[in-house]
Amino acid sequence: MTKIMKRKIFSLFLVISGIVVLIAGISMVQTGYATFDDTEPRVGIYIGGIFTMIGGIFLTIGGIVFLYFGDLKKQVIRTLGKVTDAVEEERKQEKMH
Repeated sequence: MTKIMKRKIFSLFLVISGIVVLIAGISMVQTGYATFDDTEPRVGIYIGGIFTMIGGIFLTIGGIVFLYFGDLKKQVIRTLGKVTDAVEEERKQEKMH
C-alpha cells in the first residue's frame, strides 16, 4: 500500500470518527439522562456532551487538515516567502531614500 493511500485512509477514518463522536455528543446533550432508569437529567451529561461535541469537531477538522497538509504547508511557505520579499523590498526602498 502506498504512503498516499495510507494517508487518505487515515484521514478518512479521522473524519468519520469525528462525525460519529459529534453525533454522540449531540445525543448526550439532547437526552441528558445517564441511564434509562433515571427520571431527571444530569448536569454532568450535558457538560460531557458539550466536550464530546468539541472533540468531534476537532477530529473532523484534524482529518481534513491531515489530508491536505502537504498542500497547506506549501501555501503557507509561499505566503511567508512573499511577505519576506515584500519586507526586503521595503527595506531597500528605505535605504535608497
